[in-house]
Amino acid sequence: MHDEKKEYFASEMALLYSSKPNEWLLLEILETNEQGRAKKLRLLKYAKNKDELYDFLMDEVEDWTWDKNYIFVYSDPGKECELF
Repeated sequence: MHDEKKEYFASEMALLYSSKPNEWLLLEILETNEQGRAKKLRLLKYAKNKDELYDFLMDEVEDWTWDKNYIFVYSDPGKECELF
Protein backbone atom coordinates (compact mmCIF):
# COMPACT_ATOMS: atom_id res chain seq x y z
CA MET A 1 0.00 0.00 0.00
CA HIS A 2 1.25 3.47 -0.87
CA ASP A 3 1.29 5.52 2.37
CA GLU A 4 2.14 8.95 0.99
CA LYS A 5 -0.78 11.39 0.79
CA LYS A 6 -2.84 9.14 3.07
CA GLU A 7 -4.76 10.74 5.94
CA TYR A 8 -4.48 9.41 9.48
CA PHE A 9 -6.21 10.11 12.76
CA ALA A 10 -3.81 10.80 15.61
CA SER A 11 -4.78 7.46 17.16
CA GLU A 12 -3.32 5.72 14.06
CA MET A 13 0.01 7.52 14.15
CA ALA A 14 1.72 5.02 16.45
CA LEU A 15 1.16 2.29 13.85
CA LEU A 16 2.53 4.49 11.05
CA TYR A 17 5.45 5.51 13.25
CA SER A 18 6.37 1.88 13.96
CA SER A 19 5.96 0.88 10.30
CA LYS A 20 8.60 3.42 9.20
CA PRO A 21 11.48 2.94 11.68
CA ASN A 22 14.41 5.32 11.33
CA GLU A 23 12.57 7.47 8.78
CA TRP A 24 11.70 11.15 8.82
CA LEU A 25 7.98 11.80 8.26
CA LEU A 26 6.62 15.02 6.76
CA LEU A 27 3.09 15.46 8.05
CA GLU A 28 0.48 18.12 7.39
CA ILE A 29 -1.84 18.78 10.33
CA LEU A 30 -5.39 18.83 8.96
CA GLU A 31 -7.37 19.13 12.21
CA THR A 32 -6.60 19.83 15.86
CA ASN A 33 -8.53 19.05 19.02
CA GLU A 34 -9.69 21.51 21.67
CA GLN A 35 -6.23 21.45 23.30
CA GLY A 36 -4.51 22.29 20.00
CA ARG A 37 -2.99 18.83 19.52
CA ALA A 38 -3.08 17.17 16.11
CA LYS A 39 -6.27 15.19 15.56
CA LYS A 40 -6.02 14.38 11.84
CA LEU A 41 -2.85 14.40 9.71
CA ARG A 42 -1.74 13.68 6.17
CA LEU A 43 1.53 11.93 5.43
CA LEU A 44 3.09 13.91 2.60
CA LYS A 45 6.38 12.02 2.31
CA TYR A 46 8.91 10.02 4.28
CA ALA A 47 12.67 9.67 3.81
CA LYS A 48 15.88 8.74 5.59
CA ASN A 49 17.13 12.32 5.21
CA LYS A 50 15.22 15.25 6.71
CA ASP A 51 16.66 17.67 4.14
CA GLU A 52 15.00 15.66 1.36
CA LEU A 53 11.63 16.32 3.01
CA TYR A 54 12.36 20.03 3.40
CA ASP A 55 13.31 20.26 -0.28
CA PHE A 56 10.16 18.36 -1.22
CA LEU A 57 8.02 20.77 0.80
CA MET A 58 9.62 23.87 -0.71
CA ASP A 59 9.88 22.64 -4.31
CA GLU A 60 7.13 20.10 -4.93
CA VAL A 61 4.13 20.81 -2.69
CA GLU A 62 2.17 23.13 -4.95
CA ASP A 63 -0.42 24.35 -2.46
CA TRP A 64 1.76 24.92 0.61
CA THR A 65 1.35 28.20 2.46
CA TRP A 66 2.53 29.65 5.76
CA ASP A 67 -1.06 29.21 7.00
CA LYS A 68 -0.78 25.41 6.93
CA ASN A 69 0.82 23.43 9.71
CA TYR A 70 3.55 20.96 8.82
CA ILE A 71 5.66 18.87 11.15
CA PHE A 72 8.77 16.77 10.68
CA VAL A 73 8.88 13.69 12.91
CA TYR A 74 11.68 11.16 13.28
CA SER A 75 10.33 7.65 13.83
CA ASP A 76 12.86 6.45 16.38
CA PRO A 77 12.12 2.78 17.12
CA GLY A 78 13.58 3.21 20.61
CA LYS A 79 11.06 5.87 21.61
CA GLU A 80 7.30 6.04 21.89
CA CYS A 81 5.32 8.11 19.39
CA GLU A 82 4.10 11.25 21.15
CA LEU A 83 1.72 12.45 18.43
CA PHE A 84 -1.39 11.10 20.13
